[in-house]
Amino acid sequence: MYPLVQYKILNGIPLVIGINEGVEVLQEIYTKYDKIKLDESTYEILEKKVSFKEQEFGLSDKFLTYSFETPWFALNQENFTDRYKKMDLTEQKELLRKTLVGNILSMSKSLGYTVPEQIKCETNLHPGTGRMKGVEIATFKGEFMVNFLIPDYFGLGKSVSRGFGTVKRCSL
Repeated sequence: MYPLVQYKILNGIPLVIGINEGVEVLQEIYTKYDKIKLDESTYEILEKKVSFKEQEFGLSDKFLTYSFETPWFALNQENFTDRYKKMDLTEQKELLRKTLVGNILSMSKSLGYTVPEQIKCETNLHPGTGRMKGVEIATFKGEFMVNFLIPDYFGLGKSVSRGFGTVKRCSL
């Protein structure tokens, strides 16, 4: 199930986004909290700003380029160690491409959108590491091109509610 409330830290600034019914949840708690706890850190809320946007979502007739603004948690440790690391570069790229398309399909299904045609995707990603609950995990950063409209700051992959896999469309 795709999380409808997602917490992120972008450029050192905490951000909470609500998607569909998640907007109502955020409206209910907006005035109740003056701090937020993310992982091991607690942040005092000094300023609150609310903005509402309706954004297009779904298959596109053209390719759009996105960047991962936060590390993409694409593969669990077992898949990373036992599969990804044993593949050649072409196989690695194909595994990441298929995983990304699967993430988009999963997000679409959870949001009630049926993808009418094949999602086409190309990736330019490089591996890195991140931390989740004090444990080091394998992550990826970089860009991808896809024939799909994804709203800015939506997350893809594992643990998107914790800020992983946050995407932003690149300017033309």
